[in-house]
Amino acid sequence: MELTHISAFTAGIVTFLAPCVLPIVPAYLSFITGVEADASGTQVKVQPFKSLIPILFFIGGFSLVFIIMGATATALGRLFADYQQIISRFGGAMVIFFGLHFTNLFLRDDFLKIFSGAGFLFITAFCFELIEKETFLTVAGAWAFITALYLFQAHMLLYRQLKAQRSTGASIFSAFIVGLTFGAGWSPCIGPVLGAILLLASRQETVYQGMIFLALFSAGLGIPFFIAGLFWTSFIGFVRKFGKFFAFVEFAGGLLLLTMGLLLLTGKLSLISSW
Repeated sequence: MELTHISAFTAGIVTFLAPCVLPIVPAYLSFITGVEADASGTQVKVQPFKSLIPILFFIGGFSLVFIIMGATATALGRLFADYQQIISRFGGAMVIFFGLHFTNLFLRDDFLKIFSGAGFLFITAFCFELIEKETFLTVAGAWAFITALYLFQAHMLLYRQLKAQRSTGASIFSAFIVGLTFGAGWSPCIGPVLGAILLLASRQETVYQGMIFLALFSAGLGIPFFIAGLFWTSFIGFVRKFGKFFAFVEFAGGLLLLTMGLLLLTGKLSLISSW
């Protein structure tokens, strides 16, 4: 393996440790593995290796995005670049949706009233020119999208799906979609490292060689995710004995997802790097 290939792989590992990636790893793993807290504190058997299957599909999701980025000379690569902002906004709305799921706010009888109230407060802030027009339209679009999902009972489908698949983790399709969202939305935050790898890829003689660089970068980012998932599921098996503690972890993870989703939605995720 050439030195540049090793550099691409190392860059992936460094990206995992980035300020805007490492803090959200527990929240992502909590959703991907499909492990939920039992309010009664009843211990539920966790099967670590089966839970790792969705994590592999999550890794496959963001790897596909990065490899497509590496194929900049192809029409597919240009198409992805053209629609990256739309993908990021849609992904941000979905991350917020997952955050609401983890905080269990969807289960409140007055959720729609609270969510609608928040929306009207946001509109009021816009009317008083406290919010920029582009930000308002973006967040309003996500608000309408999430409201529609709620009215169509998408949140209940998610709860039933995770409950039915508790022994195997989240569905591989959901994990793959979340992986795609991670790859598309987190690109601005990990821009400096990813940009350097894309520059190396652009200097290769063939598109295939460029894609190899991004595949190695994805492997460097994916392996720590996989290792973290292995220890995460083991940790969940321990915490299951103390349901009240895991409920707090789950709620905190949901709040973190809500924050990350809002930053992703408004294109301000890179602010975390500056912190």
